[in-house]
Amino acid sequence: MQLEQVKPYLNYEFSSEQELVKSIEEMSFNFTRNREKINDYLKDPRLCAAYVCFYLLTNMPKLKAALNLIRFNEDELSDFDIYDFGAGPGTFSLALLEINKNLEIKAIEKSPVMIKQGESLVRGLFPGSSFEYINTIPKIKTKSRLGIFGHSANEMGESITLDYISRYDLDAILFLEPGTKQSFSILKNLRTELVKKFNLHYPCLDKSDCPLTLDDWCHQYLQISHDKSVERLTQLVKKDRRHLPMCIHYYNKKEIDESQHKGIKAHITRVYPSTKFSFEWQICYKEKESLIIKDLQIMTRGLKKSKIKELQNILAGDHIEFKILKELEQNKIRGELL
Repeated sequence: MQLEQVKPYLNYEFSSEQELVKSIEEMSFNFTRNREKINDYLKDPRLCAAYVCFYLLTNMPKLKAALNLIRFNEDELSDFDIYDFGAGPGTFSLALLEINKNLEIKAIEKSPVMIKQGESLVRGLFPGSSFEYINTIPKIKTKSRLGIFGHSANEMGESITLDYISRYDLDAILFLEPGTKQSFSILKNLRTELVKKFNLHYPCLDKSDCPLTLDDWCHQYLQISHDKSVERLTQLVKKDRRHLPMCIHYYNKKEIDESQHKGIKAHITRVYPSTKFSFEWQICYKEKESLIIKDLQIMTRGLKKSKIKELQNILAGDHIEFKILKELEQNKIRGELL
């Protein structure tokens, strides 16, 4: 989405590009270093508008990239009533409407400034869409319910997040959280509770305990492209929003289809620098009844150039299938991709 597309629907008009850039820098400073003012953007229409121009526009593409990563069929979105928790000005609701303007979306947000801004954006960009902010839980359940927590579970904390999931009787849950230790810690604790009622479709390959500690947290990388107008804004504020670490989890009460797997399925938790002779990744996979962490070495000898190029594009968060060729040393194996 372009910057010029949202400007007519902002609830604050910036006098110049310089004022917009300074407002983004002020907000970013509050996020990272001036924590006592971190919530100012929830109350101030100027900072809310700055949030839309920068964070909303750079966060929107995360949804589509995340759906591709977890191999979620976008056509299945229409099977759900969708609930956007901590929706802000509708960042991920707008991203959903970009995919399918006919989706039924209900947003939950406490900030009146954010709600007013979100309503303006949706009316202007997707008129007639089935989107609304709500403050009560619909009693009649006509479809399965998908809940999306976009950069919100890490702010709400575990108990509030679990309460929303329970009270709204969700059937599927998608978490799109910052790729930080704090987010991983919260999602790891949520995972312990949620696997009791849900199947964990991504990133983990089993419900058994996570083998990672907080010193080596699990996160994914998304490579995002933006419109030129948005990219210019990121350059002016000196923030790279094309390579984004994320913590992405997807739960669904439906069973996981494992029938197509040919070998050992693994989740890549870390990409090491490649050598002249090999690619090396830290992987998480199931061995016997537990998830374990090991380093996997894939030799490049004999691989076609097209395959080598494909492996060069693998990022933390991708799933692979392989077979073990050799045990090299403690916690390191050599394998072959299938």
